[in-house]
Amino acid sequence: MTSEQNRLFDDKGFAIDWIPPFSNDRQLLQARGDFFKNKENKSFPYITSEYNNFIHAFQQSLLSHKYIKVKGLELFTQRDVITGCQHFIDQIIMTHGLRNIQVFKGGYNYYRKLDPEFAHVDLDSMMPGKPLILEYPFPSSGDRHPQYNEIISRADDMGIDVYLDCAWLPCAWEQDLDLGAHCIKGMATSLSKPFGMHWCRIGVRWLKHETSDTIKIENQYRMVSYPNVMIGKYYLDKFPMDYLITKYKKKYYDLCNKHDLKPLKTLMSAYSKENEGMVGVANLLLKND
Repeated sequence: MTSEQNRLFDDKGFAIDWIPPFSNDRQLLQARGDFFKNKENKSFPYITSEYNNFIHAFQQSLLSHKYIKVKGLELFTQRDVITGCQHFIDQIIMTHGLRNIQVFKGGYNYYRKLDPEFAHVDLDSMMPGKPLILEYPFPSSGDRHPQYNEIISRADDMGIDVYLDCAWLPCAWEQDLDLGAHCIKGMATSLSKPFGMHWCRIGVRWLKHETSDTIKIENQYRMVSYPNVMIGKYYLDKFPMDYLITKYKKKYYDLCNKHDLKPLKTLMSAYSKENEGMVGVANLLLKND
């Protein structure tokens, strides 16, 4: 954690204007040390990890999640290893151009950092011919977008390709994601949030139709870091993807009650009436772990 990030906390310990990860969870941190120390020779076998082994383990873990349901992954014909959801997003930007994609207001603020003049859309301003990147869950609601059904229906009617950025999905609950809509062409998620692995960055992208792009080429020629694949598979074998929720969900609600926060449906943040916005809660949930 940088000194700059250390300053972005209020006097109660809530993160302001950023969402810290859970990488300092005691068991997750111990697993990192055990892997690099090759404790009891348990990490050595992961040297032979293959991309397909990682993808299979990732998908099985996602489908076994106790707090969410994901339907329709079998509809996706292409599965690729990615270096986090950022890789997925940047590929769409590379393919179409930043000004030729659509993103809803209240979503990931990365696009405005790339271009301060980037224009977000809403339900009424959606345009045909431009792919839509939609976060699920949606950052400003901590749940799926309040107009999610209408967005998907309109995208279907207008022929808009939808790509779901599911970065927060593994740390969410009460989500029933159906990928069957014709307009949904791809989705991605990673281990950065459920295992605090922002330091490693490894995940999976699913596409409904075979696409030859940079990510596919990187997978064909094994250009995505093998150590990341090895570590990701190690964590998937050691922890269920819903590990953090099982451990901290009750504490999350207790924290919200104590500080008069509006609880969301994701472990990453809560709504603060005092700050009139989202605050990151990881460091307080990890306290006295």
